[in-house]
Amino acid sequence: MLVACGSSTPFFPQPVIPASKSALVAPDLTVSCPITNSWIESLVTKGKAPAFNGAQFGNVGTYDYILAEASAKVNPNDPCAATIVDLKNSADTSGMVNYKFDVVILTPSDAAKASGSLLYIVNNRTNTSALEGLNDGSGNDLFNNVAPVIPTTATGTVTTGLGAGSAYLMKQGMTVVLSGWQGDRPSSLSGPTAAITSTKTWYAPGMTLPVAKDATGGKITGGVQDEFIADNATSSLLGTYYPRVTSSPASLWIRKTATDAPIEVDPSMWTYTAGSGVAEGGNTTATGFGYVSIDRAKIKADAKYAAALDNGSDNGSIYHFNYTASDPKAMGLGFLGVRDLISFLRYETQDKVGNANPVAGRIKTTLATGISQSGRYLRDFLWMGFNADRQVRMVFDGMLPLVGGSRKTYTNYRWAKPGDYSRQHETHYTPGDQFPFAYSTITDPLSGKTDGLMKKCAELNTCPKVYQYDSPVEFAGARASLVSTDGAGKDLEIPSNVRLFYSAGTSHGPQQLANNAKSQPDYSVDRAGTAVATLPGALNASTALYRALLSSLEGWAKGTGTPLASNWPKVSDGTMAVATTNPQSLTAPDLSALGLGFNGVYNTLSLNDESVIPTVPTSKMYVVHLPTSDTQGNSKAGVKMPDSAVPLATFVGYSLRNPGYVQGDQNGLNTSQLAFALNTGSKNAKDPRMSAQELYTNPAGYLAKWNAAVDALVADKLMLPDDAVLYKNRGLMQSVQPNFAKLGQQ
Repeated sequence: MLVACGSSTPFFPQPVIPASKSALVAPDLTVSCPITNSWIESLVTKGKAPAFNGAQFGNVGTYDYILAEASAKVNPNDPCAATIVDLKNSADTSGMVNYKFDVVILTPSDAAKASGSLLYIVNNRTNTSALEGLNDGSGNDLFNNVAPVIPTTATGTVTTGLGAGSAYLMKQGMTVVLSGWQGDRPSSLSGPTAAITSTKTWYAPGMTLPVAKDATGGKITGGVQDEFIADNATSSLLGTYYPRVTSSPASLWIRKTATDAPIEVDPSMWTYTAGSGVAEGGNTTATGFGYVSIDRAKIKADAKYAAALDNGSDNGSIYHFNYTASDPKAMGLGFLGVRDLISFLRYETQDKVGNANPVAGRIKTTLATGISQSGRYLRDFLWMGFNADRQVRMVFDGMLPLVGGSRKTYTNYRWAKPGDYSRQHETHYTPGDQFPFAYSTITDPLSGKTDGLMKKCAELNTCPKVYQYDSPVEFAGARASLVSTDGAGKDLEIPSNVRLFYSAGTSHGPQQLANNAKSQPDYSVDRAGTAVATLPGALNASTALYRALLSSLEGWAKGTGTPLASNWPKVSDGTMAVATTNPQSLTAPDLSALGLGFNGVYNTLSLNDESVIPTVPTSKMYVVHLPTSDTQGNSKAGVKMPDSAVPLATFVGYSLRNPGYVQGDQNGLNTSQLAFALNTGSKNAKDPRMSAQELYTNPAGYLAKWNAAVDALVADKLMLPDDAVLYKNRGLMQSVQPNFAKLGQQ
C-alpha cells in the first residue's frame, strides 16, 4: 500500500489482473485489491420518528427509525474495478457509475444512550430475519411491540413476540442498520417522504443499479437458465430473472433429479409472457420480467416424459427454462455499497453534499450479522476483500454469519441471482459454492488454488473477529464440514480470530422458543407430517444462543471480553464422518421402521466450471462429512440447547421426500423430528432408542434435568439470564402437559 504525497488516501499500484475465462465471473485476484475511488455521495432522510410506536426500552428509552436513500459513486477506472463484474460497463455519460440504495436505521432517540455499537443486519431478500431472531419479534415490523410470554401451566396462552418482541437489541442501546444490497430488488424509499405506521410497518430495502452496456453502448445479451420446482399440484408459473430478448430462441426442459439427463418439453406445452420488469427477478406476475406457463397435466400424460416423473407425478421434478436474456447489472455493487455505507456511518460527519451523518459520534464498534442468504453474503463480503474501506480502514470489527455453511453467494457474476443457492435437489449447480470454503488459507486439493476467506483481509490487517453458527441442515445441505476441513477429509487449524458453533438438533435459521411452544406444546406427541415428507420439521429453539453469541462477539470486538471456545464437530474425535447408505456410518440408530429413513443422501460438491451457463460439473468431488449421532439419534457434538440437551425426540438435519415427490431426495432445507416413546411399556419393538421413562423416570425428573441444562448454558455464556427465565417456564409447561403427565405411570 502506498500513500500519495500530501494525501491521506492510499492508492495501489496497478494490479496484475488475470484473464477471466468469460465475462460471467470476476478474475481470480491472488492479492487484496480494494476499490479506493468510491464513496457515498449523499444520504437523504425520507422519514424519522419514534420506532415501535414510541415504546420505552428500559434505561435506553425510545428508539427512532430513520428511513433514507443513499446515492453512491464509483470510478470504473479504479485500478481494482475488475473485482466487480460489469462495473466497467456501467458508467453513465459523466464517466462514473452512479447507483442508489435504501437505508433503514434504528438508533436511541437520546444519543447519550447509544452503546457505541453499530449492528449491520444483512437483509434476507429485503426481510428482517436477523432482527426478528435477535429480538424474538415478528418480521418486517418496526411499529408493534409485544414481548413473548410462555405460561407455566398446561393450558396457559403462549404469546409470541410481535414487532420489537423482547427488544434485546433496543435494551442494549445498539444502533441497527439495514440497507438494500440485492440489485434485483426494487427500491422502496425513492419517494419524497416515508413513515412507519400501523398499516405500513416496513419498507423493503432495495437497490437501483444501472444496466450494463457493451463497449459500443449497446445491449448486453447472453444465455440464462432459470429453474422451477412445484411441490404441489397447482403451481405452474416459472418467473424469469432477466428480460428475455424478444423472439429469441428459448426452450423448456424437465428432469427428475439434478444429475439426470434433461428431456426437452414440447413448445406446445408451455407459453412465455413478457412482463413490465418493475418487480424483482423471478416474479411471476405481470410486473416481473416475464414468466413461463407450464401445462403440467399434458406433460404428466405424455409417456415421453415418464423418466422425469416420480410415479407419474411431476411434483418435485426440476424444470429449466433456457433463454437469451438482456440487461445485466453489476450486482457486485451490493458489496461495495455496504462497505461504503458502514465506512461513512462510522468515520464521517457529513456526506459530499453536506447532509449530516445521522449517527455521527455514536459508533465505536461495528458488527455485522445475517441469516442464511445473508450469512453467505458476509462470507462472500469477507472473501472478496470488502472489509477494507477506500482508505484501507476496518469496516466491520466483528461478524456473525448464521447458517451459510461453506457457501458464498451467486451475486458478483453476470446474470447473477443472489437469492439462488445450491441444495441437494434444487438449484444444485448454482454458482457461489466453490473454493475457498474455510477461513484458513489452504491449497485446494482439487483445483490447486491457494486461498481462504481471510486471505485478503489478512494482507491489509482488516480481518474481523468472526463467530460462525450453523445447524445440522448446513452439514447435509451446505457442506458445513468444509469450513473446518481441507476438502480431502482432514481437520484444519482454525484461525485465532474465528470461532465455530454447531447448534445441534436445530433447523435452518434459529427458531423462537415461544413460537415453538405454541406450535407444539407437548414434545412427547408428534405433529403431523406434510404431503412432501412423512415427519414434521424439528422444533428446537435457538434464538437464545444467537443473542448470547452476539453479546460475546461484541465484547470480544470491543476488547472488553474474551471469546467463547468453538463447539464444532471434528473428524479426529469421531464427531463427524463420511455418510454411506447405512446409518451406522454416522453411528446413528436405524429408525426407518418408525418413518425416519436414512439413505446417505446429502448435497455433494464437485469442482465446477462457473464461467459458463449452466455450470459444468467435473467428476472431482470434495470429501464432505456429517455429524455423528448418539444412541438416541441426536448429534454427539455441538452446543445443545435444552431441547437437545434434555431431548424428548430425535432431531435430524434432513427430510426425505415422499413417493410422488422424487422419493429419497432431500426436501429442501427441512428437518425431521421423531418423538421417543413416553413409557418403556408402550415402546415400539423396532425402536432402539430409550424411552422418556428410561431417561427421566417421571415429569419431575425431566424438569430437574431441563433446569440443570438451562443453568449450564448460562454458566457457559451460551444463554443470557433473561432467556433462562423463559426456558425454565417452558420446561415447567412441558412437564404438566396431559400426555406427558403419564410419564412413569406404566
